[in-house]
Amino acid sequence: MDIYRLYFMVLNCISFLALLLIAENSFSQKARKSKNAPPGTVQVNDTLYVDVTEVANVHWREYLHYIQKYDSTSLGKALPDTLVWTSDTTFNPLTQYYFSHPGFNIYPVVGVSYEQAIRFCQWRSDRVNELFSKQPESKRPFKKVTYRLLTKKEWEAIASGNLSVEKFPFGYDGTYRKWKGKYWKIFNCLYKNETVKLDKQKTYYTAPTKSFFKNSSGTYNMIGNVAEMVAEKGIAKGGSFLHSLDSCKIVFDQYYTGPADWLGFRCIAVVEK
Repeated sequence: MDIYRLYFMVLNCISFLALLLIAENSFSQKARKSKNAPPGTVQVNDTLYVDVTEVANVHWREYLHYIQKYDSTSLGKALPDTLVWTSDTTFNPLTQYYFSHPGFNIYPVVGVSYEQAIRFCQWRSDRVNELFSKQPESKRPFKKVTYRLLTKKEWEAIASGNLSVEKFPFGYDGTYRKWKGKYWKIFNCLYKNETVKLDKQKTYYTAPTKSFFKNSSGTYNMIGNVAEMVAEKGIAKGGSFLHSLDSCKIVFDQYYTGPADWLGFRCIAVVEK
């Protein structure tokens, strides 16, 4: 098992640094920053702020730490299902390391159910409002913040940004970016003639949540990486590292019945001023 640990740590470092370099040299538009935005979000309109990234493992572990400290009887219900990485024929070290190893801190959390995601949103709302309540009333950016899953309509609008979804079905002006004489994939999904090989030589799975390129809404990885649960139960959007590029188009839905290695989520914050 030690050799697997070393392999994934080295692989994570190399891929993470490469993806950051690509992203820093991209032509994507800058996020609409607001100094009063709820933590981790970018502004959508006067009352809505969306997560810049998918919810990551480190966020979920913070959630578990709080539950263990203040409501330990509920801890079992909040644990992600790490067995989503297992296969009937192949042992996958991600089963053991993906959620718990610090090398995967900023990778999107997977193996969580719709109900677990809803409870996380509720917990996050409570903690952020608790933080705001400690500030003098005159300095509070908002009266109240409520986190929840995006509706399907909201997700599609934010994923398309300022581009026409009919003309730009992924919310970008292409599917590759040129950098240093090479073309790089914009999305972490399966492009034509590409396959997934879960073996010792090559492994495709999720990427860090700030990998690749922001869209014009200022968000990362709404297309590819992990499909994102929306408020309508059983529906996910954007496709994942396991989905073909064509099936990751904004207008397409992915369907799920429970936790999966390709399924995650992000939150949207509704603010009351």
